[in-house]
Amino acid sequence: MKNLLFFVFVALSFLVSGQKTKVLVVDLGTPHDNSITFEKCKEFDGKEFRKCSESKWLSVKSRELIALRLINGNPLKYNYTIGGAPVTFFMNFNEFNNIFKLGKKQDSLVLLKHDSYTYKNLLEENKQLKDKLYDLDLFLDKFKLKNINRESLGEGFTKTRDSLFIALKTLNLEAELNHSSFEKGIYTFTSAQKKVIENIIKENIDKSQEMLKSFEKKYFFKNDFYTLPIDIQGKNADAIEFTIKRFDKETNQEDEAFVGKYKVWITGGLKIDISAGIFLTSLFDRQYETRDVAAGTALKEVYLKNHGQYDFAFGSTINTNFRLNSWIQPQVNFGAIFTQNQKFQMILGAGAILGREERWILSGGLSMGVVDRLADGFQNGGSYDLGTSGQIPMVKQFKFGHFIGITYNLSKVNTISMKPQ
Repeated sequence: MKNLLFFVFVALSFLVSGQKTKVLVVDLGTPHDNSITFEKCKEFDGKEFRKCSESKWLSVKSRELIALRLINGNPLKYNYTIGGAPVTFFMNFNEFNNIFKLGKKQDSLVLLKHDSYTYKNLLEENKQLKDKLYDLDLFLDKFKLKNINRESLGEGFTKTRDSLFIALKTLNLEAELNHSSFEKGIYTFTSAQKKVIENIIKENIDKSQEMLKSFEKKYFFKNDFYTLPIDIQGKNADAIEFTIKRFDKETNQEDEAFVGKYKVWITGGLKIDISAGIFLTSLFDRQYETRDVAAGTALKEVYLKNHGQYDFAFGSTINTNFRLNSWIQPQVNFGAIFTQNQKFQMILGAGAILGREERWILSGGLSMGVVDRLADGFQNGGSYDLGTSGQIPMVKQFKFGHFIGITYNLSKVNTISMKPQ
């Protein structure tokens, strides 16, 4: 019992150590050497994490999970889809909170400024604030126009965005503190002054809050996107397929020049397909003829017709191939063929699959079936009295032979679609 538990533990450890998630990173910006590549990762070998083995091909092992990551796009200009499903670039709340804390650093400076206010210059301060908000609003329009015409946003976008957010938050705080100063000194104003200052303060507060909310909604997002990992183990598939498209955010028109269709080939495990083609089989009916032995006798010599070593046949096979990331893959097959003499035979063999998208299969092996043979007591070259009918006695026997064949894979590349869950 202890030995059994030990082997079970070892087997489970092997399975755990071999399991990992591979993340395929697709750069939506300008193409470069590593526009599409697997993210560097680590795997657990039972004791510690070590670096995953690098792959030169877009391939994933059948026991692995796979996820997709999109980076360096421009959500301001485009909407993106994966396999027809929309991609949402959610707000990065951690980043947003960090920038919010940066904005907090400006609070103490503004508070000091307002503590030293004289209520006589409050109107002038609010007019200046109104001008600042107007200028900043113009700059935000330029910022939007600049980035909405870019294919990808890049690092400069984030730095400028953070600076603009701090500036916006500071002006919003100024507007709120102006209101506080106005409330404290309201008794020093005439009714006319009160109305003028109250209106401009309210206008500044409304404008700054509107700009702040709009800015947060538009520009605070994480410019990458992950799909959930998908499990491909046990799937009778050749590859994982995904299509990335982008649509103009204003017109919703597809950018047809951008469409990217990709396949990640699955390695390891078995794949079952069906193919059909032509065969040569060494197993076929033997045909005999007779000739007179001597004049005046009833004896006939039985001899075999020369039909060569092989018979021609058509047939179909079920192929089980071992998935390798290669243009040539080994396989075993079994199936049925139909010979020229209209006889069915079963075949069992092995061979190689050539190609990726369009696949030819070369195979050879064992053929078996029922064929015609001479009855017992008769042999090729013997002389016999065949009676008045003159027919050569034949019997049906189950025999084994061999075959070679070339077939075309009727199953196109079977793919698993990857799309956001």
